[in-house]
Amino acid sequence: MSDIPGQLTFDAFRAEDARQVGMGIADAAPRVRLWKEAADAWFLRQPVGTEFTADDLVRVIGLPDQGVNRNNVVGAWMAGLAATERIAFTGRFRASERVVRHRNQQRVWRKR
Repeated sequence: MSDIPGQLTFDAFRAEDARQVGMGIADAAPRVRLWKEAADAWFLRQPVGTEFTADDLVRVIGLPDQGVNRNNVVGAWMAGLAATERIAFTGRFRASERVVRHRNQQRVWRKR
């Protein structure tokens, strides 16, 4: 189904494809290579069973970039850990403390 200007398009398969493409772009961006290395190092230092959120990670190593849609790699990195079963969703959420996130809910993960 093609998008029609001014109308919303709902298509679960296209949405999943777009998600995968977006995560791949974010994960492969050269501008975040050092950030990903720091995130991996941080993760490896955490003992199995450690619970954490994106805020916990960002508090320690910072964000990879500045600007709108320039930090999607944080979610892509965590989604990659979940996809490879290195982390598991605890079933709980915690309100973000970063001002720009307006206290929105974020998942609490557990290292496996």
